[in-house]
Amino acid sequence: MKKLCVVLALVALLAGFCACEKEEWGVYNPKLKINMIYSEEDGHYLQEQWTWDGDLLTKIDFYRKNGDIKNSNLYFYTDNRLVRIEDGDKHSDFEYEGKLLKSIKTYSGETLAETYELTYNDKKLSHISIKKPSKNLSGSSFLPVFLPDGGRSLDDGSKAETYNFSSADVDLLWDGDNISHLKMKLARPDSIQKLTFSYIYDDKFNPMHGFLAIFPDHQMLNDSPQYSLFSKNNALTVSVTDEYDVFSKTKSYTYSYDYYKKYPTKVYSTFLNPENWREDSTLIYTYRYQ
Repeated sequence: MKKLCVVLALVALLAGFCACEKEEWGVYNPKLKINMIYSEEDGHYLQEQWTWDGDLLTKIDFYRKNGDIKNSNLYFYTDNRLVRIEDGDKHSDFEYEGKLLKSIKTYSGETLAETYELTYNDKKLSHISIKKPSKNLSGSSFLPVFLPDGGRSLDDGSKAETYNFSSADVDLLWDGDNISHLKMKLARPDSIQKLTFSYIYDDKFNPMHGFLAIFPDHQMLNDSPQYSLFSKNNALTVSVTDEYDVFSKTKSYTYSYDYYKKYPTKVYSTFLNPENWREDSTLIYTYRYQ
C-alpha cells in the first residue's frame, strides 16, 4: 500500500461541519477523546499521539515508522473555540459569524496561500468557494481534506499536481446529519475537472465529528481515509466519479469497523480503482476515557 489510511484523524479535522444548529463550529468535545492512533501497515506502530488540556486538544504529534516525530500540529483557542493551527512556518486561521464558520485562510510563512469561503442553507453547509491567490506554494493546500480519497481523485496521487489549481467550488447535499453527495469543480491551468462523491454510512458515532482542525499538508491528506469529517456517522462506502478532459472513471472505498460504545476502535479500509487495483489497510484508535 502506497500510503497508510490514517483517516479519521484528519478527518477529525474539519470539525464543526456539523449539521446540528445547537452545535458550535470550532468547538470539539467528544465523549470519548482520541489518545493515540496506530497503523497496522507493515507491522504495528504509533502513527499519531493527541495531547489534551482538559477538554481542549492542544497538540497532535505525527510519527514515522521508526518512532521519530515527523511533525506536530499546535491548536489555539479563543473562548474554547479553535482559531488557529500552526505547524512550523505554516498556519491556518478560522473566522466565525455567530455559531458558523465563515472562512479559512491558510498561509505559507506570511504569504496567503488559500482562502475558503463557506455558505449555508438553513444552517447547513451548502457551498465552499476556494481561491488560491499564490502559486507554487507546495504543501499549503488542504483541499484534499474535502476529498474522501485524500486527493487521489485530483491526480492519481501526484502531490505536486494536487495543488495545481487556481480555484474550486464545492457543493454539498445532506441526508439528515450526513453528507450524501459532494460535487467539486476545479479550475486547472488548461481544463476543468469535475468530481462527484457519494456516501453510505453506519449508525455509529464518528469520533472526528465537530473537529475543526484542518491544516495545510496534514499527515492525513495523502492517505485514503473515509473522510466523513462533515458527517455525524462513519462512512461504509464512498464512490468517486472523476470527469477530467476526455475521460471519466469511478473509484470506490469500503470500510468496516470494530466498535466500543458506538465509537470505532478499529477501521478496516479497502480502495479499489477502475483497473481493479486494490489497497487494504487497518487503523486502531485508543481513547482517553472521561
